[in-house]
Amino acid sequence: MRPQPPPYFDGLIAAYRAGHVGRDVHLGYWDTPPSLGTNCAPDEFEAAQARLTERMIGLAPLLSGQSVLDVGCGFGGTLAMINARLDRMSLTGANIDRRQLELCRGIAPRTGNALTLVEADACALPFSDAAFDQVVCVEAMFHFRSRQAFLAEAARLLRRDGSLTISDILLRQPGASAPWDVALLEAVIRHDYGPWPQLWIELPQLRQCAAAEGLDLTVSQDWTAATLPSYRIVAPDDTPDPHRQPNAGELFRWLHMHGWLNYQALAFRRR
Repeated sequence: MRPQPPPYFDGLIAAYRAGHVGRDVHLGYWDTPPSLGTNCAPDEFEAAQARLTERMIGLAPLLSGQSVLDVGCGFGGTLAMINARLDRMSLTGANIDRRQLELCRGIAPRTGNALTLVEADACALPFSDAAFDQVVCVEAMFHFRSRQAFLAEAARLLRRDGSLTISDILLRQPGASAPWDVALLEAVIRHDYGPWPQLWIELPQLRQCAAAEGLDLTVSQDWTAATLPSYRIVAPDDTPDPHRQPNAGELFRWLHMHGWLNYQALAFRRR
């Protein structure tokens, strides 16, 4: 069965076309995280999203003249920032959703840079072995049908000593600590934010998966606290009611606040 894009992207695509959101379609990053109780203006959130993209680019050892693949490229926020900052870049964006790729076509490559957009499954990418110096994946890997399969693809596509740079949302099962039944929690996340094949995974397990594919961890940064203020925009309701079925935004806010959601930024080197 062909993978499908998450349904919440329907609303994001419409919002982008209406000029209400920018190219970054991920959580924001705050150097000094404000309280969840403070108001958040859309321009503050967009600035925080751009800051997260900038920090992701900073983790990747990018150099002018490299070939870079962005898997799950969204609306092109990462590609656009790399294009604006580096020269002689061969940039490729891959996504299963051709609508998102069409939005990426609005990025005008700088003189000397090239941009290629490919509709493809992240776990079966149509590129030759050792085709890229860098592979990046910003807040998308949890949607892929298998983290392990994607890591294997990334390792295959990287040249020796090439780097994979990712951000990932890692969830731990809260069990009886949650105000809702875990089966309901799983069903709501998969309905609202799916596909999300592997809900529960922790960092040691992810590192083990990467190591098995020949990817050695070089950078590990915990961005859980820095991304938490995003819920002032994406899920502002701070009063979960265990007697009412929540939406996935409410669940993620609760998981993030109570230590069951871990936001990791990681870089790996290909052996």
